[in-house]
Amino acid sequence: MNITVQSEIKLIEMGYESPNLLSLKRQNEIIKELNYDTCKAVIILGNNKIFSAGLNLNHLLNADSAGVSEIFENFGKLLASIRNFPGPVFSIISGHAIAGGCLLALSCDYRYGVFGFHKMGLTELALSLDLPKEFFLIISSTVNPNALFEISTQCRLYSPKQAFKKGLINEYIGNPFVGKKIATNFALKKAKKLAKFYIDAGSPFCRLKQTLVNGANFDHKVLVQNWFSVKTQKKINRALINLKK
Repeated sequence: MNITVQSEIKLIEMGYESPNLLSLKRQNEIIKELNYDTCKAVIILGNNKIFSAGLNLNHLLNADSAGVSEIFENFGKLLASIRNFPGPVFSIISGHAIAGGCLLALSCDYRYGVFGFHKMGLTELALSLDLPKEFFLIISSTVNPNALFEISTQCRLYSPKQAFKKGLINEYIGNPFVGKKIATNFALKKAKKLAKFYIDAGSPFCRLKQTLVNGANFDHKVLVQNWFSVKTQKKINRALINLKK
């Protein structure tokens, strides 16, 4: 993995050539990087062939009962860590995102898909694997409700344009003439711009995210305290000046 931080935005590039399998080691590496003290927003990328092909089946096949349990439980911890990261988490899907790789992308707050011949989808039931409640809740809170049953049960793989229509991605960079590399860079630029907006929003975004993800109760005293904060007052005064103009 390659990790860089730019203006409080951490880029986690899982691999330039590899299938980016989510081994225990890689899971823990990503979890470690989801540290709000070291960054305020995160962008997760794969490569232009594969975003992530999911869990390492060879590791699962060679593991005993305790080992299999550890891999799946730790994967749940990874998805929860992404969902509960206080700042925004983006993924840029420019290659295949299959099974666990698809779940990894879906756990992010905002997903960019780019033009290409790669596919995205959940294939767990094709292997007779369960989708635990905590995994299903990520899917059900993300995709188009009308496509929920199809996506979660029928193991279909979707093109980027189809994935956008189904709600697997939020934004589709679909211009075939700019080339996948340029489209990926364009998506990355847009993700950074959106990340900066949320970083500037500050703690209100963090609180809103907790409400969106966990249904957390909101203390209205916090709203009043935030109203009188220096940062908020400056923004309000600036907005009033712009309105007068």
